[in-house]
Amino acid sequence: MAIRLAIFDIDGTLRRVRSPWWRLHEHLGTAEAAAAYAPMFERGEVSYDAWAQLDAALWRGRSRDEIALALHANPLRDGAEALVAWLRERGVPCVAVSTGLAVFAEPTAAALGLGEVVCNRLVFDGDVCRGEAEVCVTETSKGQVMADLLRRRQVSAADVVAFGDGPADVPMLRAAGIGVAVCPKHDTVRDAADYVVDDEPIDRVIPALARHGV
Repeated sequence: MAIRLAIFDIDGTLRRVRSPWWRLHEHLGTAEAAAAYAPMFERGEVSYDAWAQLDAALWRGRSRDEIALALHANPLRDGAEALVAWLRERGVPCVAVSTGLAVFAEPTAAALGLGEVVCNRLVFDGDVCRGEAEVCVTETSKGQVMADLLRRRQVSAADVVAFGDGPADVPMLRAAGIGVAVCPKHDTVRDAADYVVDDEPIDRVIPALARHGV
């Protein structure tokens, strides 16, 4: 098969922390106030968009620089740079689809050479957070986001390698020609993938990809 595109989840896959939203609450001291929101979403009492707005409202008035500092507590996984570099050296464009926030995802994309990142965004007035979020990717929409991405790039899902760690990534792993689960914590993620990388460095999957002619 000819791999024409690599799609990465970011948090938990390329970076170690699985929830940048919660990490930001911890960083800004709003975790206690936010603790009730995730259970509300899980019980179906609020939509994903409403949950995002509740979270973002707790960060109203915070500066962009203050928020961005939380990224330093979410290091790249060992082997992340080498894996992306190996794919790019073989002419495979690399992009990201993330339920995380652009203030973290975009620096990650720039550091690794990911050509595009589809993610959620905090709304700022200048450099001050307005306490609002623009939701582009939800816990249940990654399959559709991937389909839209492939349509724009005129790439078949069979020609894609996708990397993810959590339940939100399962539709991408199943749809891709090659699905790679990275340090998964759920059997559903493991079962959806063609290959599983249980520990770092995550570039240990390269020999398997090479066998596919990547």
